[in-house]
Amino acid sequence: MSASLAIPLEVLSQQKDWALLLDLFIHFAGLSVMSVGGFIAVVPEMQRYLVVEQGLINQSQLAASIAIGQAAPGPNVQLVAVIGWQIAGPFGAAITLLGAVAPSATIALWANRIGMRHAQSPFIDTLRAGLAPLTVGLMGSAAWVVGSAEAKHWPLLLVIPVAFFLSWRKRLSPLMIVLLAGGYGALAGGLGWL
Repeated sequence: MSASLAIPLEVLSQQKDWALLLDLFIHFAGLSVMSVGGFIAVVPEMQRYLVVEQGLINQSQLAASIAIGQAAPGPNVQLVAVIGWQIAGPFGAAITLLGAVAPSATIALWANRIGMRHAQSPFIDTLRAGLAPLTVGLMGSAAWVVGSAEAKHWPLLLVIPVAFFLSWRKRLSPLMIVLLAGGYGALAGGLGWL
């Protein structure tokens, strides 16, 4: 281990609020169970708990965490580590990520085992069909919470329903939707709407 990274355990234990870390672990474990369609689907609940109720981060920090988590290569659950880091440093990142990944990974492995065993079951088909609209609803709610909190002007809020329509009905590539939204943002800024 590098000498610059070596931190005495006494210093670490003095700087951390272990009750806060346990609370974060429990909360993110609960969110993990609800995160159908990816962790981005539970952003509204994260916003309610972390920003509104607990005041651990502000709305801009949440939006920045989401942006970093989505922009970085890898699974979108890494936004949780960014949030944990902002709240409690490296321990916060590790604890929130563990809480976010362990329950859903366990459930996914269990569900896969049952799904493979009963692949032709009408119940499994019904379950799959029922989860699709739930996922879309959760992701739409996440888009609205993040978009409405950060967009101070109504022209930017138009991006959310238009992007949803282009993705759902026109089956346009997400890359094209992002490029179109960026162009619209540049145009709106150039026209002084922002």
